[in-house]
Amino acid sequence: MFGIKARQICPGVFMVGGPEFSDPRDCLCYLAVGEKSRVLIDCGCGPSAGRIVSLAQRAAGAPPSHLLLTHAHIDHAGGAAQVKALCGCQVLIHRLEADVLAQGDGARSAADWYNMHLPPLTADVLLEGGEELDLGGGMILRIVHAPGHTPGSVCAWLESGGQRVLFGQDLHGPFSREFGSDLGQYAASMDALLELRADILCEGHYGVFGPAQSAAAFMRQQLAANLPRRR
Repeated sequence: MFGIKARQICPGVFMVGGPEFSDPRDCLCYLAVGEKSRVLIDCGCGPSAGRIVSLAQRAAGAPPSHLLLTHAHIDHAGGAAQVKALCGCQVLIHRLEADVLAQGDGARSAADWYNMHLPPLTADVLLEGGEELDLGGGMILRIVHAPGHTPGSVCAWLESGGQRVLFGQDLHGPFSREFGSDLGQYAASMDALLELRADILCEGHYGVFGPAQSAAAFMRQQLAANLPRRR
């Protein structure tokens, strides 16, 4: 993995983690960079947290100031405690996911699926949805509560280079009672995300989709796959 660099998606937006960057078990991790703040969006399972931070720091010129966890599953949040220790960044998570992270809950975090341990961490900021984080330079990261995969799943979006970028992790699922999944909530969340009309979708495992038609097509494909009888 020597020589691997962050992948720039558009101005101020990078991919800094995932199977090709860090660890095969990691979700795709993204970085949003403004003039005053640098937000790492998810941080992988944990063993490769240092590599993700290093890639993010090289891309942004400084370490992440914030870590936004889209939910508490270990492939997205397992490295949170280590990232916090390395960067001193603020950790943000929806209030409905906070206790999963704080308790290191093996079932609800899917850590048991991975035969791994989620290091417990108390988040700095509990989200409700609707928050706005000013990154500087006119770049604002907006938080959307998008339950379905888990009760406290969140997405985020921003405008960059005249394009609307949506960070929509795990829009494909999977769904499980252990996770508190709800397909009715999932359908409503996906409808709301489609209404954003994103030009670029940064998904958690399937990659980056654009332009807008491709992003919307992926989301509709996931809806059809998970809710085949939906009219």
